[in-house]
Amino acid sequence: MNSLRGLPFNGFSEDERKSVGIVVSDVDDTITKRGKLYPDALRSLWRLKRDGKMIVLLTGGSAGWADCYIRQWPVDAVIAEGGALILAHAKGGDIVYKMNPMVNANYQHQKENLLRLTAGLQLSSDQYARIYDVAYDKSKLSEKERKTLISMVKASGGHWSESSIHINVGFGNYSKRSSLLFFMSALFSIDKEKLCNTALYFGDSLNDEDMFSLIPLSVGMHSVEDMRNEFSYLPLYITEGYGGDGFNEAVESLLTVIASEETK
Repeated sequence: MNSLRGLPFNGFSEDERKSVGIVVSDVDDTITKRGKLYPDALRSLWRLKRDGKMIVLLTGGSAGWADCYIRQWPVDAVIAEGGALILAHAKGGDIVYKMNPMVNANYQHQKENLLRLTAGLQLSSDQYARIYDVAYDKSKLSEKERKTLISMVKASGGHWSESSIHINVGFGNYSKRSSLLFFMSALFSIDKEKLCNTALYFGDSLNDEDMFSLIPLSVGMHSVEDMRNEFSYLPLYITEGYGGDGFNEAVESLLTVIASEETK
């Protein structure tokens, strides 16, 4: 483990502040807190947008949630269902929808097969709004059910990841990391080098580890500290606050706009 990572967050340096043009963030338990978006976190998003930052959400949440975020939150793009699709604002204000070409052509059959194999296991409450993946409610699974689920995922040809609230199953050769790189290049002409040099990443859980290793300037919520020994690669910093509180903590340090300017 690199001892120079996973440092307590005490604020960004001036060089770090100046480098950030893109903010990439997980949503659940990173921007939200206890399943809700609080006013101060929404204010932080608006502050980032008013400061000219490009904001990209990278989430295991459903296509339905992504549609809500892109329409109601001040964000430029939402990559959802673990990387299976993107919703983004195009020039002129239209919303563009793109499927990841790495989603298996027969994903629907694989998805239906998995649902048959795991009948009786608790699905996420937003499963009805998902197009490509299947999500299970972690809080409703026993350890035995969790192990059964993972074996069924492998039997169905899927891949899985765990967030703070769900076990997400997808069908295709993609991940949050590969999908971010693909969509940023294809839709915004932002290559890996530019992304890594100008982005800041926010996350809260083990399924953010790939992103912590990709984007050098990364911040984990305090939940990362609670699971510290389970990580092979930590974010650069870990906030004092959990969820949206930690997000606000970092945004406050990142931005230097005074309150009177924000109200103009």
